Amino acid sequence: MKKGDLMKKKLTILLTTIACLLLLASCGSSKTASYGGKTKSELKNEQQKYADQLLALSADELKQYSEYFAQQAKETQTDKSAEMTSVLLKNWIDVSPSVGDFIKYTDFKVDVAGKTVTCTLNMDFSKRDARMVFVYNKNTMKTTAMNFEPVYTKAETMSKAALNVLMGMITVFCVLIIISVFIYAFRIIPYIQKKLEGNSAAPSQAGAPAAAPAVSSKKEDLTDDLELVAVITAAIAAGTGASTDSFVVRSIKRRY
Repeated sequence: MKKGDLMKKKLTILLTTIACLLLLASCGSSKTASYGGKTKSELKNEQQKYADQLLALSADELKQYSEYFAQQAKETQTDKSAEMTSVLLKNWIDVSPSVGDFIKYTDFKVDVAGKTVTCTLNMDFSKRDARMVFVYNKNTMKTTAMNFEPVYTKAETMSKAALNVLMGMITVFCVLIIISVFIYAFRIIPYIQKKLEGNSAAPSQAGAPAAAPAVSSKKEDLTDDLELVAVITAAIAAGTGASTDSFVVRSIKRRY
């Protein structure tokens, strides 16, 4: 038999099992049934058959089927069976390396709460125990969720809980520190504003002595007047023939 034909055969068997589980869950005929027409033993056998099909698949086949059902879930959004199967296969792929090889089925329990019936199939593996959980609608007994998860010891559960508490406390303290920094910053801002205002006022005061050059302009005017007086004195002395010592130029009136 070719490899492609073998893959198709396994896929057909898997699809048949899913159809039996999802479509016949509400069709039990036993008059002594306790859960929507099915007994606890019937629910256990159906779930074990589903688990047997998954355990028989290789890693490559699981990946291929997971991608197939994920694509089916996108194309047919109204049909939740493909989506649930895709989630279960993904969980199986993620958890399988950490649990090791399958040894046996241990116990099976059914819990009824509100409108749901939860069936838990416990499985013994070489590295760590695991469980397959199916959730049904109590009235119709149609599957609403499927999951595969590892079983942790009490010590592991407590350590995870302690780690979560520690992370929560660290997060709270970090937020409080950030808030305290912001509150302290609001007290510093007024001082920074005053300092900036003082620095901006200093340049305006430093610009006040700019009027000083007017004095130098007056000095330049006086220098020009002295030169003019000397020129006029020399002209008068030359015109009259008198000595420059015999008269004094006391003022000059300009007429424009």
